[in-house]
Amino acid sequence: MINNNWIFGKNAGLDFSTSIPTATQGNAIDTFEGCASISDKNGNLLFYTDGTSIWNSSNTLITAGLLGDNSSTQSAIIVPDPSNLDQYYVLTTDGSSNAAPPFNHFNGILLNVLTWSFSTISSLTTLPSTRGFSPAEKLTAIQHKNCKDYWVITIMQRGRDGNTTGSGINNGAGVFRIFKIDSTGIQHHTDIPMEIDVHEVGYLKASTNLENIAVANGDNRNVLVYPFNNTSGLVDISGLKVIKTKEPVYGVEFSPDSKLLYYGTISPSNGTGTGYVYQVDLSVLSLIKVGTFKNKGGHYAIGALQLGIDNRIYIAKSGENSLGAIENPNVPGIGCTVTNDFITLPKNAICKLGLPNILPNACKDHDCNCGCTGCNEEAEKLNAELIERAKQKYNVVLSHDDCKEPFIDACEKTAINGQQSFEPCFYFHWGDGINDQIEEHDTEIFYITVCNTFKDIIYKGLRITKVTVMPNSAPLDKLQIVPDRLINFDCLSPCSCQTREFAMITRANDIAGNYSLEVEYCYEEIAIHSSAANGVIKFPFTITED
Repeated sequence: MINNNWIFGKNAGLDFSTSIPTATQGNAIDTFEGCASISDKNGNLLFYTDGTSIWNSSNTLITAGLLGDNSSTQSAIIVPDPSNLDQYYVLTTDGSSNAAPPFNHFNGILLNVLTWSFSTISSLTTLPSTRGFSPAEKLTAIQHKNCKDYWVITIMQRGRDGNTTGSGINNGAGVFRIFKIDSTGIQHHTDIPMEIDVHEVGYLKASTNLENIAVANGDNRNVLVYPFNNTSGLVDISGLKVIKTKEPVYGVEFSPDSKLLYYGTISPSNGTGTGYVYQVDLSVLSLIKVGTFKNKGGHYAIGALQLGIDNRIYIAKSGENSLGAIENPNVPGIGCTVTNDFITLPKNAICKLGLPNILPNACKDHDCNCGCTGCNEEAEKLNAELIERAKQKYNVVLSHDDCKEPFIDACEKTAINGQQSFEPCFYFHWGDGINDQIEEHDTEIFYITVCNTFKDIIYKGLRITKVTVMPNSAPLDKLQIVPDRLINFDCLSPCSCQTREFAMITRANDIAGNYSLEVEYCYEEIAIHSSAANGVIKFPFTITED
């Protein structure tokens, strides 16, 4: 919900709490390009910035003097502090072609939203030298694979630095400068030469699957697409794809499924001309024009393209009181449906060239619900250990007949096209040998494995809610399962298994008989957006006389 509110342009805003975002007004901002805003876990606006000033949700000025610029494409971005839920990094960058030195390279503050006190980035870390470089207007942040930390990426151009006379350059050999934000603070991570000229105008964006970044390369008339590793924080320069454009390019955005890329061209800055939106199929780099926007008197016809949490891509229309939208951005071709006037802003609100610079596909409000390991970086290793222990058990009981043996590589069922139940497969592992039995006055270590045997769905919010021995006639002082409730698996990837360890403790001489182990479970959703589901499976077993 951190991207639930957008503040941009002159007094303009959008609230995504409704199916069609609600246009808001009365915001204090007035920026030509760069801006950023962020909300709390409930979707309530916290604060916003134009890269030079910060206002809270009551539109009260908190501080000014930040080192961005309202004519910098991405003058600011707001990144949560992994070590403190009440603190946010407000990071800034400026351009240099129209600036007098010293130029404002990457900088910012760490802001506490309870006290509105802050510390400058330069007081928290040693920023690397910028000698020999001009700042470009490009700045984005990408969540780390662990869903706790962040990578911050900006671009510099080889050229005049901030300690010499004269203006900077607007086009020069590009260098990625990457920072890491984690619980220890912010640190410079690496610099990576791009081996290509970069124009300072235009957006830098990450795909929603966090595997690629795209650079709108302004007057160089191309879009640069690079593979990105959000575990190592490295850009793969050798994997560069260059998409040539006929006109200067400014806005760029990935589709929600990351298979398509959209870019927007900017018309002459004289209130005339036409802006176009193109769609690129990234698998073959084929492109098609999907939108046409006549300049209605703005500085340019269109500007930023920004993906909303409703999976629409919004299009800034410079100088107008409405926004366009790509309504179905996952659909190839004109079926993506570009609507020129999708949302009308209030009378006193004007859209300009920029839209808020936000985190792409951010994990949900520090709940570590990103991927199937969440915040626990050791989850895969620990799960592998439990699986190996489960494999040592002699008996394996399947929850239903169409479940194959667990831990096999073959995964052939297709949930979307088939008629199978979406019930995951559960397995009960027990017994240390062919003669092992569950006895009275015994402690039996056993394992329950759950497997996703589909190759095209993910179970989310999966948990065992209760484990019960049936019939449930023996009191806890005679027969007990530990643990017996609220065992979380959370996320189960396609063709994967997870295992949990349990103990069955028997303490009486009068409980021999036939029982079943009843496992109640639920999951919140699956990736094909099935409704929430739950179920119960039963494993028969026998307790023999001591």
